[in-house]
Amino acid sequence: MSNQAITLGALADATQLGSAASEAAAKSPPVVQALLAARVSLAHAASGDLTAHRYACDRMRGALKSAEVGGEPVPRWATYVTPTELDAIAGRGMVMLAGHVPGSRAKHLLIEAEQLLVGRARTGAGEVPQRSALRHGAWLALAHVRTGELDSAVAAGRQCLPRLRTVASVRSVRLLGRLRRELAPHARRSIEVSELLRELSGYLDSPTQQDPGDDGVPVRV
Repeated sequence: MSNQAITLGALADATQLGSAASEAAAKSPPVVQALLAARVSLAHAASGDLTAHRYACDRMRGALKSAEVGGEPVPRWATYVTPTELDAIAGRGMVMLAGHVPGSRAKHLLIEAEQLLVGRARTGAGEVPQRSALRHGAWLALAHVRTGELDSAVAAGRQCLPRLRTVASVRSVRLLGRLRRELAPHARRSIEVSELLRELSGYLDSPTQQDPGDDGVPVRV
């Protein structure tokens, strides 16, 4: 529900829901607490609260360390929660935060985000979770665009394309639509960017890939 609230722009609700979930899970396995802290960090990032985001990430890493030391069984549904996955979530938050701060501070956040996102973005095609790899690969590409690293942005974007054949995700389609919009101004000075834009458009403009939008009405991304 917290994640959905972020998507809907209900940021106060997102933070409250995430905090309530963390409190309710106080006695759950540490890996679950780590995941919830990561989700709370996203709510703070969406709100532009860097201090709260970093605090939540510290709690996330502390809980994950407890999980590694304690050897407590991990719930079957949470086996995907690894340091790589949690780093990617933290990196996604930093890209979001960069949109709330000026110039040099934003660039520092984006560079930090790139380092956290790259592990999940490079997940192999036969590995899981592909949905997370696609989403965080798109966030990595966006971070590269915003730091002016167009070659890296194209490389990250190209890693996303094969995953589209096996992953159905509205949020990922929206992210790729955003990537297309942010890359578009650079097309005239980069053949590689132009080629990636054509490939993205071939997918995003397909009638089967319309974004249903928050109100259920199909719209083009």
